[in-house]
Amino acid sequence: RPPVLPLASVNPNAPPPQSSGATGSSQQTMMHPPRLYRSRKANRRTIPALAALAMGVCCAALLAFYPTGQLGSSKMTTSSSLAKHTPHKMMIPPSQLHQKKSTTPSFRRAVSVDVAVGGETVAALETERDAKGRERLKIREEGWNNWKWNGHNINYIQSGTEGPPVLLIHGFGAHAYHWRYQFPELSKNHRVYSLCLLGYGWSDKAPSAPYSAEFWADQVAAFVREVIGEKAILVGNSIGAVTSLATAAIHPDTAAGLVMVNAAGRFGDMASDVTGEIKSSSEDSTEATPVNPIDGFVLSAQELLKDAISAAIFYSTRFRIPLILKQVYLDPEQVDEDLVKSITTPALDPNALATFQSLYRAPGRGKLSVNDMMAKLPRELKVLLLWGQEDPWMSPKKADQIMRICDHQGLECEYVPLAAGHCPQDDNPEDLNKNLQRWIQTNFDGVAAS
Repeated sequence: RPPVLPLASVNPNAPPPQSSGATGSSQQTMMHPPRLYRSRKANRRTIPALAALAMGVCCAALLAFYPTGQLGSSKMTTSSSLAKHTPHKMMIPPSQLHQKKSTTPSFRRAVSVDVAVGGETVAALETERDAKGRERLKIREEGWNNWKWNGHNINYIQSGTEGPPVLLIHGFGAHAYHWRYQFPELSKNHRVYSLCLLGYGWSDKAPSAPYSAEFWADQVAAFVREVIGEKAILVGNSIGAVTSLATAAIHPDTAAGLVMVNAAGRFGDMASDVTGEIKSSSEDSTEATPVNPIDGFVLSAQELLKDAISAAIFYSTRFRIPLILKQVYLDPEQVDEDLVKSITTPALDPNALATFQSLYRAPGRGKLSVNDMMAKLPRELKVLLLWGQEDPWMSPKKADQIMRICDHQGLECEYVPLAAGHCPQDDNPEDLNKNLQRWIQTNFDGVAAS
């Protein structure tokens, strides 16, 4: 770097110095103050550093986004561990895990399914064919049916006129339409419902709602009682799965059966001794813990930081939805235009950001762990686990933990691994539909759900 003269030696009236012929241009003296020179240099270094810091915060936020233990290895569950728990063991050939993807463009066949149920006409459903010729529900940008709950509009889809009722519950950031491949198949023999949880999809955005699995369980239970009118088979994916579990545990009069698809949720302590004893993660307490002013200030600061982080995630995610979905789908071609549109459109709601910030804090609001909720399940309730083995968020080890709890609680649980990612109902609908229908026919066909 060329030498810099001290400020005291700079004479503004003096002519510019000449470079020496012997030393060449490398010895030319620079006339600007060193502070200015260093400021420009610092700027060139600081801007990339700040950008890197921001990226680091976002990455840390994404890692913290899910409850503790939710992110994990996507290592395949071994056949020996599955055989121990799985009455209907289903091994996955490697060819299915890495199958070739079709590049055929999709085509549609619209079919009107306008039906009257209980004297009321529900919104007409239209189906279409995807690139592989599979029938699915066609997106309806204005939503489907509305039901009032606690003063809020709750959107839901309904199809089928007979058979045991099945209620499908979506995961984080999704909606009722995420079960688009299940309606044409299940509605042949069942009354099928799917609702948008409050804060999601076509339902109202309520920033002040105390979102948690227990809160949504109250919504699901009210829907079963008021709309369906009898016990339903609850089927949930991700956060929808833990919501289904909470519903069956807190409102057992609403659940005929429980199906968890790549369930989210936090676990209590899992004992490592040979007895297999599982400890509860929470104790009911009647005494309120006093909060001193310093702790209150720290908690407020933490909430403000969470709001700032969640706002950054909200705006950045809106432009990265296809990329994020392809990371958790085994078949990236399933991430099509309609799926992306169905997730981005609700984000345009004026209350979407504030609602997302409240949803971001939802995992910390729940009082019950998976262990606690499963301990409250009726012993006669039948449970099915359908688990995508290539899930980078909810690894198959989660399913193993749930099966251990089933064994400990004396519950009748079945575990079926699927060649899919985090959302098997949309990623590999054929296998999910086949196993779900088989399980329902075995346990519920011809049996009253009441």
